[in-house]
Formats: sequence, C-alpha cells, structure tokens
Amino acid sequence: MLRRIDGMDFPQPPHARHDTGKPATATPRLVLILIATLLTLGLLRAIPLLTHTPLLAIANSFDQARYTGCFDLFPDRPASIRPDENSPNAPFEFYRFQSNPVALCYGSSELLSQAAVVSLYKMQQSYGTQRHSVRWLGALRLTVLSVLAALFCLTWYRRGLWPAALANAAVFALVLTDPSNTLYFSTFYAEASALLAAYALFNLILLYAQETPSARGSILLALTALALATSKIQHLVLPLCLAVGVLLLGRWHLRRWPWQGWALLAGAIVGCTLQVAQLQRADAMMSSIRSYNRANLVFTGLLPAVSDPRETLRRLGLPASCVAHSGKSAWQLPGLAEDICPGMENLGRADVVAELLREPAALLRFFGNGLAVLNPWLPRNLGHVEGAVLGKLPAQFASWNSPLDREAWLRYLLFALPLLAAPLALLRKDRYALFGLLAALLLLTTFGITIFGDGLADVAKQGHLIFNTVLGFACVSAVLGTCALRHVPATRIVLKPQPAPAAALTVTS
Repeated sequence: MLRRIDGMDFPQPPHARHDTGKPATATPRLVLILIATLLTLGLLRAIPLLTHTPLLAIANSFDQARYTGCFDLFPDRPASIRPDENSPNAPFEFYRFQSNPVALCYGSSELLSQAAVVSLYKMQQSYGTQRHSVRWLGALRLTVLSVLAALFCLTWYRRGLWPAALANAAVFALVLTDPSNTLYFSTFYAEASALLAAYALFNLILLYAQETPSARGSILLALTALALATSKIQHLVLPLCLAVGVLLLGRWHLRRWPWQGWALLAGAIVGCTLQVAQLQRADAMMSSIRSYNRANLVFTGLLPAVSDPRETLRRLGLPASCVAHSGKSAWQLPGLAEDICPGMENLGRADVVAELLREPAALLRFFGNGLAVLNPWLPRNLGHVEGAVLGKLPAQFASWNSPLDREAWLRYLLFALPLLAAPLALLRKDRYALFGLLAALLLLTTFGITIFGDGLADVAKQGHLIFNTVLGFACVSAVLGTCALRHVPATRIVLKPQPAPAAALTVTS
C-alpha cells in the first residue's frame, strides 16, 4: 500500500503504522542504518579531498577576486604580482590582506560564508598570523552541507516519509559530495553557496508543499530564495521561475494561488532586484563584466550560429573585420571588444535575440552549440592541484565528471530525464511530480540565462547547478523507484478528485 502524509505518497510496508508525522515502526532500524551509512560515505568522500596535501581546489579565473576584494583578501604571492591577477594554472591555499589598485566587490550571498572565515582571519591577524589558509572555508562549507543534509533527513523521517529521507542521504553521498562540488569548497567561488541554497530551497519547497500557511515556512522559503537569487549572476531569475512554477501548478490543481509560491516570489523579487541594480553600477569592475559578457555573446554565441556572419555584423552596425574573432571568448581577444570591434559597446541582448529570431536555423544551432559545450562538470581550463600546472583531480577521487565527460549519451539522457518527467506535474499532485517540474525549470532557466547572458564561453562552469540537479533527480528517482518496487509490487496508483483542497492519491489492488 501507499501511505499518504501531508499531501504526498511514498511507499511504505503493508504493516507500517499510520500515525502521521511518526516513522513507520517496521522500518526504523534498517532505514536509519542506511541513512547513517550514506551520510558517512559522503563524509568519507569529502574529508580526504579537503584535507589532501597539496591543496585540491579550483584555480582562480579572476572570479574569486570579485568576492575577496570586498575584504581586501588576495592570494599570498610576491609583491610584484598584482593582487587580483588571475591564476588559472593552480589554486592557492594561503591568502593575506592587501590593497588592490582597483576596488573590487561584487555583492552576493557568497559573502556570508566568506565573512565568517574573514572574522577568523582577523582574529589570527591579531596574534601575528599574516597568511591564512582557505581550508577553513572548505571545512565550514562541508559542515554546513552535512548539517543541512542531516536535518533534512531527520525531518523527512520524522514525518514518516522515510523514502525521502533515504533519497536525501543518497543525494548527499553520491552527488553533493562529488569532487566536482567539493573542489569548490576550499575556494572563494560562489558555486558552493549557490549549491547549498538550491539544495535547501528544493527541500523546503517539497517539505512545505500542500501544507497550511506557516509563518516560519514563509520566512524560510523567502530567505532561501533570496540567497539563491543573489549567489551568482546566472541565478538572478532562477528562484523567480521556480516561484512562478509553484504558483501556476497550485492554481492548476487547487484553483487557488498557493502561499508557498507567494513566499518564494517575495524572496525571488528582492533578490532579482538587488542583482539587476548591481548590474547597473558604473564602476570599472561592472563595466568590465558587461564588456566581457557582450563580447562572449556575439563572438562565441551569435556569429558561429548564423549562416552569414558578415551580413549579420553589417545589420548590427559592426565592422566586417570583426568576423575574424568569431568563436573566440573575450579573454582570447587581442584587446577589449569595444576597441577591436567599434560599435560593440552599443549592442544589446535584444539586438542579438532579434538576429537569432530572424534566422530560426541559427537559433537552433545556438541552442545546440550551447548544449554541446555544457561539459565537462569540472572546468577543463583551470588547474585542480596546488603547485602544478593545470593539474587535474587525482585518480583516487572518483567523480561523476569522468563518465559524463566521456559518454555524451549519458549526459544527454540525464539532461532529458527532468524534462520528460515535468509533465507529470500536470497530472499528479504528489511531491515527486513537483520535484520533476522544479528540476526541469532549473535546467532550462540556468541554461537559458547562461547562454544569453555570457554566450558559450563558460557554459559548463556557469551551469554547475544543472549537473547537480539532473544527477540529483536521477538519484532520487532510483531510490523512490526501488522503494516502490520493494513494497508495492502489485498496486496501481489512480488519481481521484477529493473534496479537500489537496486531492489525494488512492491505491487499489
């Protein structure tokens, strides 16, 4: 049989208790052992990597300086090297406080975790320590992630929804602690903060689905949506799209707007507004970001997709000589895009979209090219080993990155799964169907914002959450599917309307 609790159906043993909010009596020992084993497995994957000597992390592609610049914190290098200079060959373990010729500071929820370790660094500074290890940040992030995973497992389990608790533990062990994630922990990149916010937000949306209005739930949903929206530029509208999805789905099934969607929308709007306002800043850092994004969109996205690049450049009012840079990212150009391609500074994204819409085949090629470069999960152009030149993750640390990079069919299959499952949300009211919709929305929104925001220059790194989402969806599907096969081999699920606002799924033999 299936046991319905709080609007969700999960498989339970036939002799399980029906006390809402309490674990099934027939399953605690085995399930708790499995959950504890999976959580331990995740720690056994992450801790050796974070404590490895030399440091294993992602090298700096200048992005880190946008955040550490808020604290005047930069790599400990010779004084002859400018503090914010990028270092793609290898990561650095030690940082120190120093002034930079150009003021750098990009507002982000990432600054919360950095502020915590900077406070520790300041304390160390008072005792005479001038060099500060980034490993403190790695330890903080692993601690926060582990606590979040354990709390969500416990919450789902206490509700009696032990398959969801088991799925959470499996995602922690198999996906969240994959080296493709934990290599970002001992860095000042925002990918780790975005991952934590997205993981928490998905769980909160599913936990509060179909529940009565809750002040605590509203606050948690709004704040977590805000944290995700402000984590990275690429995620500025992601919580907004998730909120719209929750609102429309609630309206479709319940003929009313769900409170959870309004809470999400509130946090999403504040986050998006802060990001948009920040993007309008006129300082040197933001001008550089806009210049690079514009160049990447034109040279890596638009020109390789259109059939006649020269004619496209003519319509855009750009010199035909600019075609020589087609396919090059902004950092591969011999100078600023505005200098080598006069008129580029006047180009807007609407102009690029108009050109793609003019030629439908070009739009298809643009999306196809973007999908092709959504790989690998781990940045190929950045080193992973301190002291090496573009050193890669040691072989003893197993990662999903390797099979995904090697087998394109597996990658595309994983991308397709949430998209194929999303329509279930129109037919079913359970949390798994909602999860499929959320996963599909994240995939499409993140991919779209990435390729239209920065072209195809760095799609895989900026689409970091996409890999986590599709792998997480596959993992959850496998766990719940296994539970269903184990406990309800001879049942079929039928959707029947109920008089209550949230219709239930009933089971017939």
